[in-house]
Amino acid sequence: MLNIGFTPDSDMDIPAGAERAWRDGRIGLATLSAADLRYGWFAYRTDFEVGGHAFLSAAREPLVDIMFTLAHTLQSLRANGSAEIDFTESSYVIRLELTGDQVTFTSSHRAPVEPPRCAVEEYAAVVRAFVATGAAWLVESRPAIAESPALHELRALVSDPAGGGTGDLGRRTV
Repeated sequence: MLNIGFTPDSDMDIPAGAERAWRDGRIGLATLSAADLRYGWFAYRTDFEVGGHAFLSAAREPLVDIMFTLAHTLQSLRANGSAEIDFTESSYVIRLELTGDQVTFTSSHRAPVEPPRCAVEEYAAVVRAFVATGAAWLVESRPAIAESPALHELRALVSDPAGGGTGDLGRRTV
């Protein structure tokens, strides 16, 4: 069983260093680059659990960053048979490796003795659902972001049906 989810927190939508510019109207969500959105904007509690092992549990991660990272793992798994989820602010890494029709998960910290696995199709479906749910939440809560090239790029990254279905296994807690 795979669970990837986030818990929105409007107090963490805007990075502390950008609050004044945001209030003054000098920052527009539609014009922020993907890199800007990936660093500090929309930092929500994120959970990532595979087979009962919590790789992330209520970790505060920028939602756009985790969505891009997960979307890129789909491409990397398809191209290389392996992928990594890493974090700018720490040395923690979650490694993914294709083993037949399964994805095996290991980590640089607190790794379980027996690495958890899930079906490749399940992983692809949950990642796609997570990205779709995250993008929908952002547009719902901050409509100006709907025109962001970053959201268009994210949707394109996960739109390839060759990697599996969209599913509805992503979780959003409000």
